[in-house]
Amino acid sequence: FLYDNSADRHRQTLYPFIIIIITTMSFSALAKRSFSTQFRTPVIALMSGSAREGSVNTKLIHAAETVAKGLGAETKVIDLGGYDMPIYNQDFEASSGIPDAVQQLKADLQSADGWIVASPEYNGFSTPLLLNAVTWCSRGDLDGEMYATFKGKSAVVLSASPGAMGGMRSLNPNRQLLTNLGVSVLPDSVAVGGAFGAFDDSGALTNEGQNAMLQGAVEKLFYQTQTLPTARLPAR
Repeated sequence: FLYDNSADRHRQTLYPFIIIIITTMSFSALAKRSFSTQFRTPVIALMSGSAREGSVNTKLIHAAETVAKGLGAETKVIDLGGYDMPIYNQDFEASSGIPDAVQQLKADLQSADGWIVASPEYNGFSTPLLLNAVTWCSRGDLDGEMYATFKGKSAVVLSASPGAMGGMRSLNPNRQLLTNLGVSVLPDSVAVGGAFGAFDDSGALTNEGQNAMLQGAVEKLFYQTQTLPTARLPAR
């Protein structure tokens, strides 16, 4: 009995081509999924740690918004002073629950992919307005979903002040605060000193160096949120 192994040899010859075809098909499917993720429009929420009229940090937020819109992001400015939130008190939470304004703020923040936070420094730390808002938003999550408002988000922290230091002492505390809650805070930050004269009539920064730093920080946040999927939820 003679065994004809020509069919086996034929199959062995085809195996590498079959593997290449399967690998190519798998890579093509992966590439399609990656393509759809890479080029989605990110939503960036911007908030100021100051509710004062004419706040230079609010001006800085609007300057950053102009940059983000120019890159193609969808933006929404969050006015923390517009949310009726009492000073956080655990007894109040236990008796009255999470205020509607807090629920709305949590939803507004969760519906964004990335955040830009500009804040003055109060005694080298975060402002009471910002700290109270963040504290409330860290509460009221379902069991097993602690810090749900913050996880998966990316952020950039900014500051502005009429002083020479530009409020930079707020940057690290705000970065640490958000990082503790699960936010990926990018290392790029901007501190705008001499802020009373830092903006032109259109709201743009007049100093080329400061403007370039702001542009760079917002660009990095834009590309970070454009390429990384997040647990974005629709706003209420």
